[in-house]
Amino acid sequence: MEENLNTIELNEMKEQISLLRRKLEKETIVNEKLIRASMRDKLKAVKRRSYILCAVVIGVCPLWANPIFDFHSIWFMGVTIAFLFIAVAYEIYCNQLLSTQNYVSGNLIDEARKLSRYKQLSRQWHRFGIAFLCVWLPWFYYEATTAAGFFAKNVLIGGLIGGVIGGTIGFTIYRKGQNAVSEVIEQIEELTGEKESH
Repeated sequence: MEENLNTIELNEMKEQISLLRRKLEKETIVNEKLIRASMRDKLKAVKRRSYILCAVVIGVCPLWANPIFDFHSIWFMGVTIAFLFIAVAYEIYCNQLLSTQNYVSGNLIDEARKLSRYKQLSRQWHRFGIAFLCVWLPWFYYEATTAAGFFAKNVLIGGLIGGVIGGTIGFTIYRKGQNAVSEVIEQIEELTGEKESH
């Protein structure tokens, strides 16, 4: 009799453990789906900010053909516009590594590698952009100050103020993008248990 009771209790315990395991598996699947959706949304936000910045840069390019910039040499304007178009093209190229479709059911390890590559390319461009500005700003200053007239000095002041504001906005977008990508890589590492070098 006592043996039958123990067997019944043991079977009940096994059923409860099995039920608990199924619930945990379902919860894990739901949690993983939520995490994947969160990763996808973070990367969509990075891409959206990036494309808005690209649209602003393309919108600014025609301003360099405005007569108020007549005091700049054709070389200066050509280099400036070329740099802006190269920056947009590079940004669009890098954004191809942020494919958001694969986060729902794709291979996260491959995505982590792409994100690491994105971060590396983004850092390289950031360094190049700073080096370019170290040449461009003195060139801008030289051309504005050697041009005759009070108007050129006002453009210089406006250009420097605009440069500081634009640089601050650009750096903020860069940092937010890098931080979001780092968070997604960390989430992938937690889900897959693999450490990627980034």
